Amino acid sequence: MAADALGGFLRLGFMIGGCGLVMAFVQPRESPQFVLSVCSAALGLVLVVGTIVVMRRLKSDDQP
Repeated sequence: MAADALGGFLRLGFMIGGCGLVMAFVQPRESPQFVLSVCSAALGLVLVVGTIVVMRRLKSDDQP
């Protein structure tokens, strides 16, 4: 169950981060939309990294 939830968070992080990164290249740099796109990309990156850290900790706790 936990692995399924973590996989969902990982996919969500890639989607949020990827879309934010793509939109950052499309928006003009002086617009508020650019700032929002960069924040979305950063949030997606934090979500992916956090999920990977949690997955590794859970995997290391399972092994003797």
